[in-house]
Amino acid sequence: MSHDELNDESKRVLGVAPAAPEDALRYFYLTKLRCETDPYDVHHDLEAGAEGFVVLDVRREPAYREAHVAGARNFSHHDMTPEAIAALDPEQVYVTYGWGPGCNGGSRGAAKLAAAGLRVKEMVGGLEYWQRQGFPIEKSD
Repeated sequence: MSHDELNDESKRVLGVAPAAPEDALRYFYLTKLRCETDPYDVHHDLEAGAEGFVVLDVRREPAYREAHVAGARNFSHHDMTPEAIAALDPEQVYVTYGWGPGCNGGSRGAAKLAAAGLRVKEMVGGLEYWQRQGFPIEKSD
C-alpha cells in the first residue's frame, strides 16, 4: 500500500482493502475473541454458575466500593505487584474490567496478569456497558 492510498479520503470503508478471510479468522478468533469477552457473556456465565473464571474489577478500591459487577473481586491494577499476583490461582481465567471504553485499566490489569503467566480476558465496555445492559451491581461499605 502506498502513501497515496493511505491518504485517499474518497473511500472510507474500502480505502484499505479488507483482510483475507484466513487473516480475519486469525485476528477475530485466535487473537480478539481469545483476549476479550463482553458484559452479556460474563453475565450469562455468572448466572449459569459457570466455573473456571474470576471477574476482577481493576479500578481503585473507592470506585469498587461505590459500584461493581455483582460477584466481582477488587484487585486494582495499581496494586498488581508480583507478590500480590502470586497469590492468585493459576488455574483460573481472570476477566478484568475498568470504568468503560474510555478507560484502559482493564487492559493494564490484563497485561500485568498475562505478564505473570496467568490466563486473562478483558471485558470490553467495562462497568459502563455492564450497567447499560441492566446487569446487577453491588456496593460495598
